[in-house]
Amino acid sequence: WTEANQQIEELWGKFPEPSSQLVLASRTMARKTSMLDRGDFLKPTRQVEPGTPPFLHPFPENAERTRLNFAKWLVDPKSPTVARAIVNRIWQEHFGTGIVSSPEDLGSQGETPSHRELLDWLAADFMERGWSLKTLHHTIVTSATYKQSSHVTPEHIARDPANRLLARGPRVRVDAEIVRDIALAASGLLDLKVGGPSTHPPAPEFLFAPPASYGPKQWKMASPDEPYRRGLYTFRFRSVPYPMLQSFDAPNGDFSCVRRSRSNTPLQALTTLNEPLFVECAQHLAQRSIKEGGAGDEDRLAYAFKLCTARTPKSEEAGILLDILNKQRKKLAEHPEQAVKLAGINLVEAIPQRAEPNPVEQAAWTAVARVILNLDETITRE
Repeated sequence: WTEANQQIEELWGKFPEPSSQLVLASRTMARKTSMLDRGDFLKPTRQVEPGTPPFLHPFPENAERTRLNFAKWLVDPKSPTVARAIVNRIWQEHFGTGIVSSPEDLGSQGETPSHRELLDWLAADFMERGWSLKTLHHTIVTSATYKQSSHVTPEHIARDPANRLLARGPRVRVDAEIVRDIALAASGLLDLKVGGPSTHPPAPEFLFAPPASYGPKQWKMASPDEPYRRGLYTFRFRSVPYPMLQSFDAPNGDFSCVRRSRSNTPLQALTTLNEPLFVECAQHLAQRSIKEGGAGDEDRLAYAFKLCTARTPKSEEAGILLDILNKQRKKLAEHPEQAVKLAGINLVEAIPQRAEPNPVEQAAWTAVARVILNLDETITRE
């Protein structure tokens, strides 16, 4: 090693030692912060220091006023304020409305809790169980309150129209991302991969070029599997929201959103009926029903209906859908070119090997699948 080390030293000697430049250093003293006269940074007034609201539990006396210590103060067992806010937000996701109906303000200016003791108990239990969100979700969805029927009676309407007393189960339309996921899951297309970069599912190209947007934007799929990833991975431009998500009231990202609005417009029904991804989901749901649902129309229909709504259809519902199926068979048999176009996927894979590929049959079931995916019950949690 002696000879090798000498060679290394000789090589280092051929190059001058580079000069260094200090670009970052820790302050020896914290920067002073002052109040500004009408916001003018040229007119500082009295100095201020980091602190916490005096009506909450005190900040540790000997602790430095750093962000780390502030975070520890927030999650201190003596201060369940953060736990209450988290629990209330999770409750809102499951029931549509939080125990405190103003999740952005749990203070004196907000709404009064509908069940104060329940909120306190859930917050305390949440902290005792190590701030486990998974445990909190499990506690809520396995409760007798959550598992109640959402059926509304005249007495409910008269005494508690907003269901603030929780006499019945929740009935709310799912969030925009989940609307998309439901169709993908029912059709068997949903990619359950967790993590990774944002995805760019198909969207109209004109949205990402002037004058529709501020300057040209890149929107290209990195892989053919991107359209089937869960909706929460969809990339968001603040100036150009993804059209399908915007139709179902997804926030646009311009500001923080603690409570989504839920509208009911014809555009939503048109989206689940005609949006290319939903049409593709209907085609694959039809394929899945034919291959896995059984030999008879009733069995296949019950299978498709249960995939979308988690229940079997009533006799009246089944009769309507079977009538649609038979009418579509008759209509598409007269227009085979339309049947091939509506079927849309590889018919050799779509039909069991014991039968000949039949575009009319596949297309007729696709039409029925579009109807089922377009039901209000399909995208409603109840």
